[in-house]
Amino acid sequence: MTTLFIIIKKELTELLRDKKTIINSIVLPTLLMPILMFGAMKVMDMVQKSNEAKSIHIGLVNAPENFMKLVKSDSLNTVTNYNQPVDFKKLIDEETIQTAIVFPKGFETQMDSLESSTLQIYRNGTKDNVNGRVSKIMKTYAATLKEQRMAQLHIAPEKLIPFHENYVEIGEQKELIGKRMGGFIPYIFILTMWGGCLLAGIDLVTGEKERKTIETTLSLPVSKFKILFGKAVVASLLGFIPALLNLVGLIVGLKLIDNIPDTFKLAINEMLNVQSVTMILLLLIPFSLFLSGLIIALVAGASTFKEAQSKASPIIMLLLIPLVLALMPGIEFSWATVFIPVLNIGLGVKEIMAGTINIPQYIAMLVSLIIFAVAAIYFSYKKFSDENAILK
Repeated sequence: MTTLFIIIKKELTELLRDKKTIINSIVLPTLLMPILMFGAMKVMDMVQKSNEAKSIHIGLVNAPENFMKLVKSDSLNTVTNYNQPVDFKKLIDEETIQTAIVFPKGFETQMDSLESSTLQIYRNGTKDNVNGRVSKIMKTYAATLKEQRMAQLHIAPEKLIPFHENYVEIGEQKELIGKRMGGFIPYIFILTMWGGCLLAGIDLVTGEKERKTIETTLSLPVSKFKILFGKAVVASLLGFIPALLNLVGLIVGLKLIDNIPDTFKLAINEMLNVQSVTMILLLLIPFSLFLSGLIIALVAGASTFKEAQSKASPIIMLLLIPLVLALMPGIEFSWATVFIPVLNIGLGVKEIMAGTINIPQYIAMLVSLIIFAVAAIYFSYKKFSDENAILK
């Protein structure tokens, strides 16, 4: 055990000697979450204010007077009237106007006769701000016409409402928020962990080859398994520590940002309690060992840093696909998914944050991750023991 700690200390010292490693593995992960959260809030606020301050240019054909007044009641709306429909697609593409509404001839007569009509609305589906504001105008106008018709027919508004819906929410806000945002947190942790394990794993194996020190390491009076396991532990630490610091950054960021509603903050604080954080970290420990073992096994035969990257980089797809599946509706944390690596973490973290985790399933997931970690370490040991690959 002493020799193992000596190897771990030696590899850590060698890695942390590089300032770039310290910045990438410690400084950036700590600051990343608060900066991203604060930046995202500020950008969203700026975009919303910018959209609200923008004027939109609307083309109208055969528009009734009351509709014109409604549109012009917002000083940010500008109107161009057309006697007949023209090539609105071209006008919208050229940004002469941003949307066009064509009323049929005799529209007011149809409304007075209590008939239905069809309006043609030309728009660019990518212009969310314009389309949202126009939709709001149309809803307001439709509600006005509806009120006029009810008055004309002497119908009380309440007679058109057969029943009122009164939803009684039995789920706690913690559970609702946890289910919705819990699936995104594994993205941050696992991708950060992947980056740390990848760089450390390549440097500890292929980097030693390039520095011509691998032969010296292998000639030490220590078993190859201890050397390999020491490298795997260090690589996993360089993946686990950034993930841990990301979690710390997330908690700190949520406490420092002022724009978050108090009820939301309270729910987040309940989700990220000591028990939840401990359960998440217990999952990440064997998973970081699994990643480091897998990466070392893949890069063991590489002779250059570039070759090692090309061999190990495709694993990212094996991580992203299960994480995407974990966000899809209908895929739940159950005995059918508890043994699928990465997917089980994505689904399990959602349940942990929502406070609805099934403890037997959690234990089964943790045991399965430990088994995968042991298998990856064994696989990497077999590759590391092949002198033809490791010394080429």
